[in-house]
Amino acid sequence: MTITLAGGFLQASAACEGGSGAVPGGVVVGATVYAGGGPGAYGAGLAGHLAFAELGLWSQTDTDRAHADRIGTAVGLDGPLAPFTRLEIRAPNGRAVVAEKRDVGMGGPPVDGHARAIDLWTTTRQALGLGADWSGLVTVEMVPGPSVGTELGDVPVAGQEGANACAAAAIGLSPANQRIVALARSQLGTGEDPPGSNCTIYGPCEEWCALFTTWVWRRAGVAIGSLGFSGAIYAWAAQRRLTYGPAVMPRPGWAALFGSGPTDPGTSQHVAIVDSVLANGEVTFINGNFAGAVTRTGPCLPARAQLAGAGGCQEPAPIYAYAAPE
Repeated sequence: MTITLAGGFLQASAACEGGSGAVPGGVVVGATVYAGGGPGAYGAGLAGHLAFAELGLWSQTDTDRAHADRIGTAVGLDGPLAPFTRLEIRAPNGRAVVAEKRDVGMGGPPVDGHARAIDLWTTTRQALGLGADWSGLVTVEMVPGPSVGTELGDVPVAGQEGANACAAAAIGLSPANQRIVALARSQLGTGEDPPGSNCTIYGPCEEWCALFTTWVWRRAGVAIGSLGFSGAIYAWAAQRRLTYGPAVMPRPGWAALFGSGPTDPGTSQHVAIVDSVLANGEVTFINGNFAGAVTRTGPCLPARAQLAGAGGCQEPAPIYAYAAPE
């Protein structure tokens, strides 16, 4: 199987069932180690998993952590690896492991003349036989196929395994949709500064669920402006015949619109990005301005999105429509 990258995201040849798929020869990159606590950028655990963080292109003049998603350097290309992409990582001592991208970070100065591209999580470092303060060069190769340890309880999504290009193709997930989901997940936990102010990196200091959605879409390459009203997203999509009724099964990357219609803020109350779609019809959402932060809700059946408790997503109102980015 031949694996290439387009816009930083995996695409596969039609022969999905054969071959190792590793990028021949690999790429040498700078690596450091990391032993922090908590989950990774996508809500999936780090402890006990062969995991790494892909780092942004470090700059002394740009230290905004939100910009770490803009340039991925782990394989020397111009876009971030998708969440849960698998890399074979080979250390200078000859040991090798296959690890998943479960986190992102800002990066830092070059390592031995190479861009500092990845942080190795504790379990990965130990498996490679590297010391707790190690830094140096590793060789990385892309590996397709199912993720090696994805926690389905965290993100149970058909096609979420970023390196599994065949799975993404099977559900018709476009490169733009893949970019949207990856970018939205990279923002999980980002909140208001100061808390309660409605001030975020996504736009003016105002209600920001629509600002967040259009910020993610724009960074993923969608030609949409910065919109502060969820109903305006519906109007943008309607002009392009990209709106769908609430009974349609959505795709990851779409915008789910909550309320009774797009007329005004009283009827169009909220918007969230569809994060995942499960085989049983349940979905998860990534919301801007949910309890003051970027928050994942679900899984739930779309018809139960507004309900609290087991089986609900605690959204403020029912879904009245979906808007697709393309």
